[in-house]
Amino acid sequence: TLLLPTTPTSTSSDVEAAALSPLDAKVREAVRLIQEGTGNPMEAITLLREVVEEDPKHRDGLFHLGEFSRMSGQLDRALDRYASILEYYPSDHEAAARYAETLADLGRRDEAQQFVAKYLADHPNADLSSLTQLRDSWNEGDAEAPAVSEPVL
Repeated sequence: TLLLPTTPTSTSSDVEAAALSPLDAKVREAVRLIQEGTGNPMEAITLLREVVEEDPKHRDGLFHLGEFSRMSGQLDRALDRYASILEYYPSDHEAAARYAETLADLGRRDEAQQFVAKYLADHPNADLSSLTQLRDSWNEGDAEAPAVSEPVL
């Protein structure tokens, strides 16, 4: 029987640095540029596009392109990025939540609610608190809406 140590001898940052691919490094650099706000945002977008061009299924490249598209108000592009992630990684709960939020932001709330209901049904054993909170916030909003709106004069 082979016994493995229960505590690693290397630090998590050592393992992380060793496992970081060149594409992952580009994504990190792009995110750093945007978060610090010191560089040219288009430089960050270019890095992310290069990542997705080289690996069209690169989850983090697609995700951050979606996030930056949302930040810049390009909701249709963001929706496409999140949809791509879900096509390749159907159990990506973070992408599912962003997809639903973006649908709602586009004024497609019924479609967003249907998507969330289906996603929750398709993943019954997963921790989907972000999606259930999103669904519940929409339902609370419906309950608080007045039954008859007053005309605006």
